[in-house]
Amino acid sequence: MRILALPFLLLAAALNASAQTVPEVVRVEAILPDPQGDEMEPAPALELIEDHAVVLLDLTMSVEAYPSFENEDGTFSQLEGDCEFGPMEGVRMMSVPTGSNHLLLNVRPGDPSQFAANSVSCDYMPSLQLGENIGQVMKVRGCYLANYHSIPTAAMYVLNPLPASACGLTQ
Repeated sequence: MRILALPFLLLAAALNASAQTVPEVVRVEAILPDPQGDEMEPAPALELIEDHAVVLLDLTMSVEAYPSFENEDGTFSQLEGDCEFGPMEGVRMMSVPTGSNHLLLNVRPGDPSQFAANSVSCDYMPSLQLGENIGQVMKVRGCYLANYHSIPTAAMYVLNPLPASACGLTQ
């Protein structure tokens, strides 16, 4: 009986170990527009995003690359002028200017109570001061699942919210 039980115990241990492993996470860090890149090409880090990839996102957008937003009430808006420093509330989805007409990126931060690692904020980065701009930047961070959508002449990725644990940020 022990001989029969041993293979089942080993199989159960292997299944348990594989169920607890975190999937490979793609880390995407970029400044938009890419200071070293061609203005018509996306930042190289954005090209790491693939369909069904778990993405740990950290994007910084200078004034020229401010995104457009779909608000919680279904209206659409863009930042006009300065934004207030700190977290932005009420962002249902944001369209991120990638620097290319052939790569579109939409990010859904999700409900902050469920997806606490995901945030959209207005921050300060003095290295991106341009003209009268005081170094104001938009930041979007968090853990997301990438979904690919093919559209004529372009690829679009929609990043949907995942809990922090999917990116290995919590136990």
